Amino acid sequence: MATLEVQSTSTPDRLLRILIVEDNLADADLYVRNLKRAGFEVIPDIVQAPGEFVEKLSNERYALILCDYRLGGWTGMDALLTLRQLDKDIPFILISGTVGEDLAVEFIKKGAADYVLKDRMARLPLVIRRALEEKSLREARRRFEEELRASEERYRDLVENANDIVYTLDLQGNLTSFNKAGERITGYNRDDILEHSLGEIMQPDQLALMQEMLKRKLAGQKVTAYEIQITAKDSSTVVLEVSSRLIYKDGKPVGVQGIARDVTERKRAEAELRKGEALFRAVVETALDCIISIDHTGKITEFNPAAERTFGSTRDSVLGKDLAETIIPRSLRERHRKGLERYLDAAEGPVLFKRVEFTAMRADGTEFPVELSISPIPQQGQPVFTAYLRDITERKQAEREREMLISELQDALAKVKTLSGLLPICAWCKKVRDDHGYWSQIEVYIEQHSDAAFTHGVCPDCVRRMYPEIR
Repeated sequence: MATLEVQSTSTPDRLLRILIVEDNLADADLYVRNLKRAGFEVIPDIVQAPGEFVEKLSNERYALILCDYRLGGWTGMDALLTLRQLDKDIPFILISGTVGEDLAVEFIKKGAADYVLKDRMARLPLVIRRALEEKSLREARRRFEEELRASEERYRDLVENANDIVYTLDLQGNLTSFNKAGERITGYNRDDILEHSLGEIMQPDQLALMQEMLKRKLAGQKVTAYEIQITAKDSSTVVLEVSSRLIYKDGKPVGVQGIARDVTERKRAEAELRKGEALFRAVVETALDCIISIDHTGKITEFNPAAERTFGSTRDSVLGKDLAETIIPRSLRERHRKGLERYLDAAEGPVLFKRVEFTAMRADGTEFPVELSISPIPQQGQPVFTAYLRDITERKQAEREREMLISELQDALAKVKTLSGLLPICAWCKKVRDDHGYWSQIEVYIEQHSDAAFTHGVCPDCVRRMYPEIR
């Protein structure tokens, strides 16, 4: 084996790594010089023996093979058959001085890209370009076929593993295909369902609806998703949301492909939700307490009739407005906003889930006391808050009146406080003995054991006795 050193004469996109099977190095050099003159940059490997040929093909990658017919002990046909056995898609070009037309045709049949006579080497660059283009087309076709197979497999997997029914119908309404989800949802196996017409699993009005949708599609009308009901194998009713398209062949509609989603549970849940909403609305409308809801920005989303009566504003006039600006006195608004921000940041607040007293403001600006309880309602995204308020103006007035009455009673009791029982008193000096055995002046004792106080003066008898000159 030998390798020819060839200087670059072209751009990298014309670079060719070729395997030359030739027992005459002069001829091999001729091939390379022809390609260089045509503008190719060539990296050639030259082999002469079958073993070298197989080794190179097994370990290297080549853009094409140039092969002489007569190789001394083996032929170009042997090389071509070896190439096919190795399952290598490399353009094989036969180069010979005396190959006949019949032999050339045989080479082409066996898979050779083309052949060139040695006395017509000027054709070699053209033949090579055509062989490389054909290989490029083969590779593109192979990639397309592989991608198509992969796409078909992905489509089959998608259809078979879909949670929704994927089906096809002919224009007469007969099912022609049905996936696993269809078996699971309807209870029919695939073979059974394909033997039934839609009329056997649908009520007449539902079948008429589906046929009407098909007529609209055939008439070119835009048909959005619609709902139909079918009867499952266990006789239960299944509600399906259907979306479909026409299948065309040679420009003409031949059938329908559709996707049907089981929405039975969703419809049942929607009915329960409507019932729950009606009950909630009834409770909110008839509640004696104010029920006010806000979103995470503080905007009012609910304002029941009790709130309308209490605050003097209609529901329509306050929906969407900021709660702080509507029912909270100016002096308390900043505290309210900070509390809302704290909850959104840390999911906690000082008044949540508690019953607290608060000062509210009516539409006319008057302030009044309320009892308040606030509950956050978690949901997807940001939470909402519902407040339950009760006007406690009358209760607070009653509490003030009760406190005043208690105070008055306490004052009255304090004023009627008296001494009682036997008091040991000295007959001479009039001192009184206390519980501990000590003797005190009577006025000191009385002051210590009652709320009485003394003022000192002189009675008339003492005045005459002590001041007889005074008449």
